[in-house]
Amino acid sequence: MAIDVDKDGKIGCAYYVAMDEELVLEEEVSMGGIEAVDTIMLQVQPTSIIIPNRSPGDLIDFLERDAQRFDDSEGSGGEQGSYILRHVVSVQFDYEAGKEALARLDLEPSTPGAVEILSLEEEHSRAVGPSIHGRLMRIAEKINLESCLSVGCAGAVLQDLERRRTAEDLPDGEEGTIPFVVRSVRMNTSADAMLMSADSLISLQILQSELHPNPHTRSSNSSEPKAKEALSITGLLQALASSAQGKRRLRQMLLRPSTDIDMIRERHRSIAVLLRAENSETVKNMRKQLRKLKNTKTLLLHVKKGVDRIRGQLSIRVGDWKALLRFSMVSAQLRQATDALKGASEIAIFSRICNDIDVKGFLHLGDIILRTIDFQTSKESGRTEILPEASEYLDGLRQEFADVLHVLPDLKESVVQDVPRDAGKHIRHCTVMPQLGFLIAVALHPETGEGVYHGQHHIKGEWKMCFVSEDVAYYKNHLMLDLDSQYGDLPSRIADEEIEVIMALAAAVLEHEEAILQASELFGELDSLLALALAAEKYNWTAPTMTASNAIDIVDGRHPLQELLAPSYIPNSCYLAGGCGTDGVDEEDPTATNCNGKGAAPSMLILTGPNNSGKSVYMKQVALIVYLSHTGSYVPATRATIGVTDRILTRIATRETVVSDESAFMVDLKQAAFSMNFATRRSLLLIDEFGKGTTAESGSALFAAYLTYLLDLGVDRPKVLAGTHFHDIFENGLLRSEGNVALGHLDVRLEAQAEDPEDQITFLFHLLPGRGPSSLGVLCAAINDVPSDVIKRAEAIVALQDNNESLVEVCSDLSEEDRERLGQAELVARKFLALQVPGKAREQGQDGSIRDLLQSVLPVEELGTPAL
Repeated sequence: MAIDVDKDGKIGCAYYVAMDEELVLEEEVSMGGIEAVDTIMLQVQPTSIIIPNRSPGDLIDFLERDAQRFDDSEGSGGEQGSYILRHVVSVQFDYEAGKEALARLDLEPSTPGAVEILSLEEEHSRAVGPSIHGRLMRIAEKINLESCLSVGCAGAVLQDLERRRTAEDLPDGEEGTIPFVVRSVRMNTSADAMLMSADSLISLQILQSELHPNPHTRSSNSSEPKAKEALSITGLLQALASSAQGKRRLRQMLLRPSTDIDMIRERHRSIAVLLRAENSETVKNMRKQLRKLKNTKTLLLHVKKGVDRIRGQLSIRVGDWKALLRFSMVSAQLRQATDALKGASEIAIFSRICNDIDVKGFLHLGDIILRTIDFQTSKESGRTEILPEASEYLDGLRQEFADVLHVLPDLKESVVQDVPRDAGKHIRHCTVMPQLGFLIAVALHPETGEGVYHGQHHIKGEWKMCFVSEDVAYYKNHLMLDLDSQYGDLPSRIADEEIEVIMALAAAVLEHEEAILQASELFGELDSLLALALAAEKYNWTAPTMTASNAIDIVDGRHPLQELLAPSYIPNSCYLAGGCGTDGVDEEDPTATNCNGKGAAPSMLILTGPNNSGKSVYMKQVALIVYLSHTGSYVPATRATIGVTDRILTRIATRETVVSDESAFMVDLKQAAFSMNFATRRSLLLIDEFGKGTTAESGSALFAAYLTYLLDLGVDRPKVLAGTHFHDIFENGLLRSEGNVALGHLDVRLEAQAEDPEDQITFLFHLLPGRGPSSLGVLCAAINDVPSDVIKRAEAIVALQDNNESLVEVCSDLSEEDRERLGQAELVARKFLALQVPGKAREQGQDGSIRDLLQSVLPVEELGTPAL
């Protein structure tokens, strides 16, 4: 992946997906800053990053935090990062060079066997202007060439791929393990995608990774993942997918929620079909078949590499052929199951499976594999074996080789009869080896290092030694040479013919490559929808109603993760509406209304109340319901009407790190600034306890100003959920409530007479209108085992604050012990000042009299040991 940031904070990015052999460009993000880079990193999860050497310092510092370290410095700690970070010269990110590199890509599939002969003049004319211009025109249909930074990043990626191809070339000219070929180019745009910042993805637990439990794996360079998905929305749903294609497609859907209302409704209809009772057995069979599928892109990559003999075995594993055979069979089963679905005829994904899957072609391909590969024998021998009758020529060679093996004992007898009688006992056997032909095995003489007999004094001369193995020497005589000329190198000819058969089979598979990949994508999308349907069924989710209006109406919503951990969960509703904008709402949509019989909806809901009462969980559950609805999933609610939301922005979690020089309050301010700069009227903002990182006065002032700014946007105001403990903004009238602000709190019950602090408060987790009671922080501290002395002191200070008494007097108040000691000290001071000390007492040697004076002032325990 290549990343570039200009002086104005604009972000450009491009990356290469090796599995798909695809170059992806991200549309430029204006004023995105490090937050946008963080979001891209979470979505892409790169293994290698390149940046220009002119990159700003904050980008370098951010990327170096998780980069691999190749030194033995103390700071590295022996821990390997998640990606390799490389700095390259800035010219590699040049825009014009990037355009030329894109234009040179050969994205047109060539026809096998077609050869075009050009004259020198034609070749020259195609190499210059018109050809480059034409290719750029075709590239411009897929990407926006005005995204200059991203195009420059694409050029840097293509140069890096060229470097890798050169590095992967083996000494004998063979290709390495990864070809690094670009077969397609696309650009990700934000036109139909919901913007989710990195803070939102992590704060809402959409993504939540944890390190591998084995520390050796975390610090190694192995291909095994160093992190896995923890309890998160992505982990929850991906676990329900059956195939690798389905998990991958589902992750794409979750990381790029759509704002295309037609696409979202299509997914909801697809899930509804899969949840119909009459389709339950068919759906169960679909999941069973999908579990049998392997990653077809990996299988086809192995086939494309060709075949060769490696240690006597064909390089394409028999497991790959079995997986391709299974794919052909599963395709037919899934096609048949899709036909059997009730109510699926008008759903796009099911229609495409029924119409676009080439079942006959796949079954024919499976039949070819079945008639070529001997799976039973391959399992026993541990290498790929070819069935008889797969090739007449191969069968003839095998029969000829079997006949030769049959006559080898007779051949040994002929050799024994042709040598002296005493030498015959040293002839072990006759054999035939690849590339060496027919050989005579003779016992080895321990002193000479040659065979005991090797044709000495024979009428036709001595034998020719080929090699020595352990205690046997292998020779050729005239008879062996005659057999070599008669039969040739039979083992090598058989091996070459086996390669030809496998190559023909590979060619037959690659003829269906496009159809296989298309079917794999369809099965991945089907699997992702099956996972969403299973989640809806398993967790009791319902279909939301998507609307063009800028409103959120949730009835009895639940947090999809919290309800799995809590023994019982209290659902809550939410009703918000953002500004109508200058163009108003979509009147063509009959559901595009903010009223729904409930009256005008506020655009901002401010939550107050005690700690631990569930304010943060409530805000997150609303955001997650909105988010899930835009992925096409069902949502955890009794009923939900969701207006199209373009962005979910959060100021919830303060993401700190020891390598960052920013304070917690500075991180909060950056999150708040990002929300204000990028929010639109269709955005949803979550603001949880903003301002807590500074003094109470400054924090409440900033919080009130923050909310006022959002309200003053008028018709462009976003939907806001906020939680705070700054009650003075309401008591002092710092926030204009008007009709666009609603107050709410999570219900609690207090029992002041209870002795146990845990019995004094009961959290009911039910949302009620109006401002809640105080935060009850002291009581919450008592519940969480804070020492009783601290609790009593805090209660006393709170009581004084409630009575508007001066805290200076409280803090200066002394205990009885301190008062007594202070009184004694004052008495000593007064006695000392009243002493009459003679002016020349020391000169006259009257030290004793001075000590006596001090004894009269100080208590006995204060005098200490007398001086000697």
